[in-house]
Amino acid sequence: MIIILAPPADVHARRVSQEITRLGGPVEIVDWRTAGVGAMASLHFAGPRIRRSIRADDARTLDLADAGAVWTRRVGAATVSPAIIDTEQRRFAQAEWRDLLYGLAEGPTAVSPLSSQRAATKPAQLAQAPRAGLIIPETLITSDPADAAAFIDHHAGRVVHKVMNGPADRLLATARWDERHRAELDRLRLTPTIFQELVEGPRDLRVTMIGTECLAVAFDRGRRPGPVDSRLDLDVPVRPYELPAGVQAALARLMAALGLTFATIDLKEGWDGTLYFLELNPQGQFLYVEILTGLPIAAAMGRHLVELDGQAF
Repeated sequence: MIIILAPPADVHARRVSQEITRLGGPVEIVDWRTAGVGAMASLHFAGPRIRRSIRADDARTLDLADAGAVWTRRVGAATVSPAIIDTEQRRFAQAEWRDLLYGLAEGPTAVSPLSSQRAATKPAQLAQAPRAGLIIPETLITSDPADAAAFIDHHAGRVVHKVMNGPADRLLATARWDERHRAELDRLRLTPTIFQELVEGPRDLRVTMIGTECLAVAFDRGRRPGPVDSRLDLDVPVRPYELPAGVQAALARLMAALGLTFATIDLKEGWDGTLYFLELNPQGQFLYVEILTGLPIAAAMGRHLVELDGQAF
């Protein structure tokens, strides 16, 4: 059995579950957000034996001993019961639900929430990428206004800035440094920010890594003006792209180092042909790439999960 942790309306979960069903695999979508207000779960340790079970809010009972793969698509936090009023007690309850989820999902062969959380951390990605053989732009993550100013000046203002975590209620896109905002650097004392050397070039690359498969597309922007992220420009041509074998191998090493079998990865090609690693998302979206190019990404993900499920028993 394959379990997908996602809201039931998540289009990626639904599309991949269709592929799993087409391949004859059993699949269940579980909305972890209902934990605490309907869904229940248990971890039972008896010597070396561990029993993991989830009783969904719709009365489905899932024994994770039957699950060979768990895909943490869009897990969401458990919903703390409104019966818990005190703020600190609500934080405590949320942490307890989180740790139970980690234990449940670590049992089967899994794209686990624990690995996903660690891999989603930008500093961890940037530290591991060069070790895997990838090239990264010079990057500073800081809460020190003086360090940020020195970095910006060193690169003559040719810098972008971005957040480490996107808020749930809005999109905070990567932006070019604007000298008019220098006075706002003092606000870095409140929260750190990523500053990165600006890489300009003919195309942005979006790579979806699924097991050993590497599915890449190019956003061919050329010299046209637009946002830093070409994906936000709907007029940029998109096409399938074959990554060099050495880059594919380096990405595979990065995935292994981060404990992942699925991720979407952003690369940038410089004018000299150098491919720069920008960031990785272990819960990234890919259906828009499939729609734009016809790449069979959902089918590859479904096949990967079915193969994991088959290998587990």
